[in-house]
Amino acid sequence: MNMNDYKRVTDRLTPDERCRKEVLDMSKRENKIKLNTNEYTESVSGVEVRSGHGIMKYVGIAAACAIIVGGIGTTGVLLHKGSKNAQQFAEVIEEETTAEAVTEITEEPTEPPVEYDYEAIANELTQHYIDSLNVMQYGDVSYDSNESITFYTYDSTREEWSNNYGGERTFYKVTDERFKSCQDIYEYYKAPIASSIDRKHYGETYESFTMPDNFKDAADVEYESSLQSWLGGDVSKFENGSRVDIRPNGKDTCDDEAFSINIGIYVEYNGNLYVSKRTVESETAPYYANGKHSFLTSLTTEPNVLETEDNSFKASCFVKTPYTGWENAKYGDEKIITFNLINGEWKISSIETGDRPEYTSAVAIQNYIEKRAEYNDINIGYDSEGKAGRGIGHIMDKLEVTEYDPSIHVCKVHAVLHNMNGEDALDMTAEISVNHNGSPVVMSADITRIKEYDSSYERPNAVSAN
Repeated sequence: MNMNDYKRVTDRLTPDERCRKEVLDMSKRENKIKLNTNEYTESVSGVEVRSGHGIMKYVGIAAACAIIVGGIGTTGVLLHKGSKNAQQFAEVIEEETTAEAVTEITEEPTEPPVEYDYEAIANELTQHYIDSLNVMQYGDVSYDSNESITFYTYDSTREEWSNNYGGERTFYKVTDERFKSCQDIYEYYKAPIASSIDRKHYGETYESFTMPDNFKDAADVEYESSLQSWLGGDVSKFENGSRVDIRPNGKDTCDDEAFSINIGIYVEYNGNLYVSKRTVESETAPYYANGKHSFLTSLTTEPNVLETEDNSFKASCFVKTPYTGWENAKYGDEKIITFNLINGEWKISSIETGDRPEYTSAVAIQNYIEKRAEYNDINIGYDSEGKAGRGIGHIMDKLEVTEYDPSIHVCKVHAVLHNMNGEDALDMTAEISVNHNGSPVVMSADITRIKEYDSSYERPNAVSAN
């Protein structure tokens, strides 16, 4: 390359005249920049020199000249190995590149820890779980009573069973768009639940299991009941209006589909989902709901966060269920629920029953009254015929928890107890230990007779007077 070529290159760079002259003079003196050399070379590309000896500014310009002369396709500046300026240039490049890298690492922002609203999470997942129980166990869906199917169940091996527990089973077509099958209800039920869940009792895990894919293989996460107690499956093989034998092949085997008609809340028939009439209509509701379905499972307290850990927390809430005598319950059952963060989603990983203020108080009162002969006329769990019937529902009917201290698991209650003739007979206030980790005990009691003792009303198997 002659000097005219250099001049044309530097003209395109448009530095001032003094700068251009120094570059040209340097090129003449040193004559170190060569193109197409076969000697050892060093390649540098895309580096901006920001500091160093003043002369390096001009070396950078000379390097730019070489890039332009070499053409657009040149991949870098080729520096002669023996060049002192080349060594300095490389050192500056290394220094500046390292400094920039350190700066980038130092200035990289750190993400703040994620803060969760544990109460909101607990409330959302718990409410979904409660709603799913109402759907699955109590038929809380929309339906069309004008579209129905009916069967008549019996047991060909046991006439007495047929008379007492068989009979007409009518189902109404479900119109709730969320559910087209029993599997849909199961999917809704397990949506807030972890795929692997623990069953706990008194704070200890006694079983860990995986939620199965199919409802027919699944059990209730709290009490181990088969979901087929509620989700009956497809019964299309039976003709509408027909008699259905639950043991057509003898007493040792049971037809699952026939049995699901007898006890199920839901069945599938010819591609549609149906809900049991006796579940959704109060006057024919099953016995466990005391002959009426005036209310469903509901939260009586908001979830209270008990403790938090990394990716896990525990909360407590009280739930009232539609069982015998629970209509007036203020609290119901305490549910101690553990929540875990799994693959970015919060899930319920265990549900344990804690204190049961009303129920446990009723049990304690039952034990207290049963051991005292002066109260032999008081009904503590028998129906009008003297047979064990509604159990402690007789006590819970008029039992009210006036105070409850969860820190010491103690209740103060007021109850009005009936005699065996169904009359109000005792007015009782008591302080009761309801600790779910211990035995229910009446700690103190104040009892007033409303109806005088009548021996003709003595309950069966009453204790003898001393």
